[in-house]
Amino acid sequence: MNINLVCCLFVLDNEKNENIRKNDIKKLKILINKDGKLPSVVYKKDHMKSDLKKEIKGILGTSFFHLEQVFSHNIKDSVDVIYLGLTNIEYIKKLNSSYKLVDFDLIDNKVIIFDKEKYNYKTKEVVEGKNIEYFHEIKTDDESIKNILLEILISFKRVRSNIDNTDIVFKLLGDNFTLEDVRATYELITKTNVDKSNFRKKIIKYCEKTVSKDEKTGFRPSQRYTFKPLKGDLWI
Repeated sequence: MNINLVCCLFVLDNEKNENIRKNDIKKLKILINKDGKLPSVVYKKDHMKSDLKKEIKGILGTSFFHLEQVFSHNIKDSVDVIYLGLTNIEYIKKLNSSYKLVDFDLIDNKVIIFDKEKYNYKTKEVVEGKNIEYFHEIKTDDESIKNILLEILISFKRVRSNIDNTDIVFKLLGDNFTLEDVRATYELITKTNVDKSNFRKKIIKYCEKTVSKDEKTGFRPSQRYTFKPLKGDLWI
């Protein structure tokens, strides 16, 4: 039985806002190859995470990305071990020509936007004793696409479930950022609007001021920050 190490790599991209008073528009992209599949490598009884990290580094041309194992599931006569990957578009200097970044989003927890397509899905809760398990039903007859979307969906929900009690949102940001960048990214992931003052108090412990500022002609420049980990390093 083959064991495939699969990476659902989310990349935060910026689109310049025409209104310079406002923060740049944040968008999530996901890395796929030209066949529409997620990057993967066959496990060869070495160190799983190191093998996959080496593969992703070769695709992106950078080692600045976060990687963590999320789950595994059986597909026919093989097993996919799914890793969540997170990075910012500014770190990708030379993307392998066999890969591309495509749009990803969730709408109302009912629709998955993947590349140029929309897929309806619903989540069922199954209670077993004191545990609740979640099963996602994606409406498509293409089993290959269904498996890819399932892996992406579960990986994204890991980000969403951890965003309030970890520093995971910063793993999508670049080398330096404004507090508005953090808030916009948080709202993009959670699909919520937050109170700016309360949000600032919540995340400022992870932020360290830099000398540079975000210059926008004619307006007061925004203070920029770098990530200040409370424990360990950002890139693992």
